[in-house]
Amino acid sequence: MDRVAFGRWLSLALVPLGVWLSVDGSNAGASAALGVPVVLFGLAGFGLSDRLFDPDATRSEGVLDARAPDLAQLGAALLAFAVLAVVSGRVESLSTVGASLRSPGTSVLVAVVAGALLGGGMTVLTYRWGRLRAVSQTGWFRAIGGTVTFGTYLALLVAAPSSAFLYAAVYAVSRLIALFRLPPSSQW
Repeated sequence: MDRVAFGRWLSLALVPLGVWLSVDGSNAGASAALGVPVVLFGLAGFGLSDRLFDPDATRSEGVLDARAPDLAQLGAALLAFAVLAVVSGRVESLSTVGASLRSPGTSVLVAVVAGALLGGGMTVLTYRWGRLRAVSQTGWFRAIGGTVTFGTYLALLVAAPSSAFLYAAVYAVSRLIALFRLPPSSQW
């Protein structure tokens, strides 16, 4: 199966997941709020799969259009973080997160360092080192990277849910900074 077809099927699989999250009664507030974005993200991914998943697709010269695959990947990671938090039942209010971060512990340090390294750090390393860039295109490298990224999040989610939220925030901010400070990945 080629990348575009695989991306279409993965995007389409998000639609029933989003519907299930919307109608699931176990965590009504968080699930219902997350269900609609999951459905919309799945439909957008399905409609834009030719541009998002085909590495040889011609891109226009717009800044956001050239970065669309990178931003879609970041959006998918953040959506996966949210789904994992809701499904595991580890959703906390912002006031609880803020209160637990006022007295930081080891988990907060781990969350910040891991989020920065796995978010923007890997992007910068992949850009700077040609050999790592070539290896990063393989399926096994992406599988290991995804396992480490989401495994770290799940470990923090189980140990300290507030630190998992901080990890996701640092991951997103560092990745955005790296993506907009470097040329689009399609030009690497």
